[in-house]
Amino acid sequence: MSERNSSVTRRQVLRYGFSPVEICVARPVPSGMEQEAVWWGYYDEQVSWTWDASPGEQMTVHVYTPADSVTLLINGSVAGVAAPDKAKATFTVPYTPGSLTAVASKDGTEIGRKTLETAGVAAAVRLTPDVRELITSRDALAHVLAEVTDDRGQVVTNAVTELSFQVSGAGELAGTANGNPHNLDSFRQPHHYTWHGQALAILRPAKRPGVVRLTATAEGLRPATITLVNRENGPSTRL
Repeated sequence: MSERNSSVTRRQVLRYGFSPVEICVARPVPSGMEQEAVWWGYYDEQVSWTWDASPGEQMTVHVYTPADSVTLLINGSVAGVAAPDKAKATFTVPYTPGSLTAVASKDGTEIGRKTLETAGVAAAVRLTPDVRELITSRDALAHVLAEVTDDRGQVVTNAVTELSFQVSGAGELAGTANGNPHNLDSFRQPHHYTWHGQALAILRPAKRPGVVRLTATAEGLRPATITLVNRENGPSTRL
């Protein structure tokens, strides 16, 4: 699942130099309350500008960057400028659907920018496996990320959609999940609700070579199908 804790993920990205700037948006909390990450705690936040929030509702945006200045833009207009403290700049801005952009600068020079866009109406299912092919070993699993997307291919992060999975050919469905710690549905059933617009299907290859086909469907959405070759020997090819 791509939605591991966002704040931890962003700090790791910064620490290893994979990105000069990343944006996370904290989940809104009830009036009079606030979030605070203490010790090993972390913020309840997502890499998303798609929220079930009213236009104008105040949102907390964290920008992680080694820069010395961050400019935040909403739909191209400046919403704030801040100096990061310990590689994190915090903004409180009104929720306005569209685009949210962070521009990071160091010594007056832009070092990077990141944009999040509000997703449209859920339109399709997308499947992305972590391997290109399988081998005839019961331990050679394929983990397939299932996502609900809009017509532009953006993940609809607030989608809670029941996905159904069907497998045919030289393999079987070993399990399904969604990463939600509060979800108690069985991993062994061939359907699962999405969390943050995502779910996971795990394929186990048969002991015979052939082709494994996985299809994911949901009411009102375009289905998705992937096909993986199950070879007789050799290591599986990871993406």
